[in-house]
Amino acid sequence: MIKLRTTIVLYIIVIILVYLFLPWKGIFFIFITLLLFTHLVYSALSICSNLYVKSRCKGNNSEKKIALTFDDGPDAEITSEILGLLDQYNAKATFFCTGKSIEKNRELLKDIDKRGHAIGNHTYSHSYGKNMFSAKRLKDDIQNNQDLIYETIGKKVKLFRPPFGVTNPPIAKAIKNFNFIVIGWSLRSFDTIHKPEQVIQKVIKKVKPGDIILFHDNRLNTIEILKTVLEFLQSKNYGMVRVDELLNIAAYE
Repeated sequence: MIKLRTTIVLYIIVIILVYLFLPWKGIFFIFITLLLFTHLVYSALSICSNLYVKSRCKGNNSEKKIALTFDDGPDAEITSEILGLLDQYNAKATFFCTGKSIEKNRELLKDIDKRGHAIGNHTYSHSYGKNMFSAKRLKDDIQNNQDLIYETIGKKVKLFRPPFGVTNPPIAKAIKNFNFIVIGWSLRSFDTIHKPEQVIQKVIKKVKPGDIILFHDNRLNTIEILKTVLEFLQSKNYGMVRVDELLNIAAYE
């Protein structure tokens, strides 16, 4: 809330200064339009902006704990290896799963749950496309995944992460009645686009207590990255916990 108020104050100051010093007032209105458009686009692409949807992006930094989160799985090969690595380092994690992946790997979803990890809703299709601006289609897509998770593990999840971390008014409307807690991240690994050594160095350099770290469990690179990151976190005495523990919230209803 403080961050939002600070941003609003800064915008007001900039607007006043521009209005006072621009010789042609027509430029002022063009400037305001561009400023507003830029802000709206940035807010849509930044899950932690909290303009459209309230999200939780970081935990308390008073304890040396972080939350590892994995999107887009479960994947038969990669998620299975990740689960083995997490066990090896006594780490718990949160998996934001898509329905289309669950359909292929229901037993694996059960295994994630049995091993004590948390499961969140990441929509069924993970494809905005024409759904991007339709609250009804988005709601149906989310509900399909919610039903599938419940049928598989018998739990009604409360944790939700929108695909790509994108939010907008239709998404806000679509999730309104789900009683979700939207989870963002404070440290994005970019494991989907950067080389493993780059990701490892970034995470090791930037990780701080309370961080929620974004990985993906449908990329081979993530396995190589995770081996080094887990070893580093353990050597620095970080507790690797589920996001619901980090934020002191409920993962299921």
